[in-house]
Amino acid sequence: MTLDSTRRHARRRRRPSGAARVAGGVVALAVVLSACSSPGAHRAASGAVPSVAADIHATGIPAFYTPPRPLPPGAPGTLIRTEKVTGVPGVPVGATVWRILFRSRSIYGADIAESGYVVVPPGPAPAGGFPVLSWAHGTTGFAGICAPSLFTAQGGAGPYLLPDLADYLGAGFVVAATDYQGLGTPGLHPYLLGASEGRGVLDAARAARHLAGVHTSDTVVIYGHSQGGHAALFAGELAPSYAPELHVAGVVAAAPATGLSSILAVATSPSVGQGILVFTMPTAYTWARTYRDLPLSDIFTPEGEQIAASVVPQGCFNAVVAAVAAQHLTPQAVFRPGASSNPAVIAHARRNDPGQVRTRAPMLIVQGTADTTVPPALTDAFVTQKACPVGDRVDYLHVAGATHGTVVFVSAPTIARWMTDRLRGEVPPSTCGQPGDVGTLAP
Repeated sequence: MTLDSTRRHARRRRRPSGAARVAGGVVALAVVLSACSSPGAHRAASGAVPSVAADIHATGIPAFYTPPRPLPPGAPGTLIRTEKVTGVPGVPVGATVWRILFRSRSIYGADIAESGYVVVPPGPAPAGGFPVLSWAHGTTGFAGICAPSLFTAQGGAGPYLLPDLADYLGAGFVVAATDYQGLGTPGLHPYLLGASEGRGVLDAARAARHLAGVHTSDTVVIYGHSQGGHAALFAGELAPSYAPELHVAGVVAAAPATGLSSILAVATSPSVGQGILVFTMPTAYTWARTYRDLPLSDIFTPEGEQIAASVVPQGCFNAVVAAVAAQHLTPQAVFRPGASSNPAVIAHARRNDPGQVRTRAPMLIVQGTADTTVPPALTDAFVTQKACPVGDRVDYLHVAGATHGTVVFVSAPTIARWMTDRLRGEVPPSTCGQPGDVGTLAP
């Protein structure tokens, strides 16, 4: 896919929105939201790396990912260790791939280590240094073996890089990608916990700027898909306070996970709750293990707690799907009555809904009209009820005919062009105030 300029959104059209569409979106989400952007759904972007496969331990995680104790001193984004990785399919000839371990910070202010990777384009950096594209990946799972920087099919989730990586390297970006807290590195991944994800995205960008021999500028563009769209939105909101030294030129979210409070509110219902159990069980479990005011016993039945503890921390998304099917799990068996109305659950769900504070950087949001994983109704509601009213500058595009898996590929020329326009200082477009606050991208 090239960076041609022909795939512009040709017309603007009204799209209905409102509570009815949001409710319908939650129902449509029922089966597959938790598979947010599982790389197996995408066009192949990477594969097994023969040069590193021998280093995989029985646990599936190389020793590289075990951080020193105590962590060496340094601010968030400080590199702990790096290693060059070769033989990664999908990486253009001449580009260099680094696996990185870097410092970050938990939501409670504790120093932690996160892993990820950096891809440096071939050729010399421009005079001011390469801008950084900080990529936030979609759902792979909840345990260490689900880290994309392993570049293997560990846990059955399948490997993948930034979709259409060559386009973004060709546009002159250094690509930085966090695995997120608890993927690769020890500990449980706080799934869809916005502050954790957002910090990781920003700290990966910081870490890329510390790579020896790589000349980067302080300009960063943030881009995420699905769960990564959720992460990207939070990173954009957090950047001014958490990483003020970074100049965030723009935030791109493709089919972002939003409306968590609406989804979790129906987690225990017999109908909708059954379909989204593979999503709500790991979310509730990882939140309860992360937040100090959310005991597992307040959310799960004894049976549900035992099942969640045996499945979620051990594997990738496939393991949760298999457990729900094999054990015929139901929301009533997993969750305590009233778990969805638990004040702490409600408070944390709202806290993890993006769009409650203004994002200073301009935003591009792309949403496939044929997406059944993150239905357009949820993204419509985020834009019309939160992002535009709070004062964000948003260019929101419905991508005609695109699915959850294809939207990142179909939209790649538009996304890359939007990013380069931000680097050139072009006035960012906005669809806020247009009918439905949305435009159409007709590939």
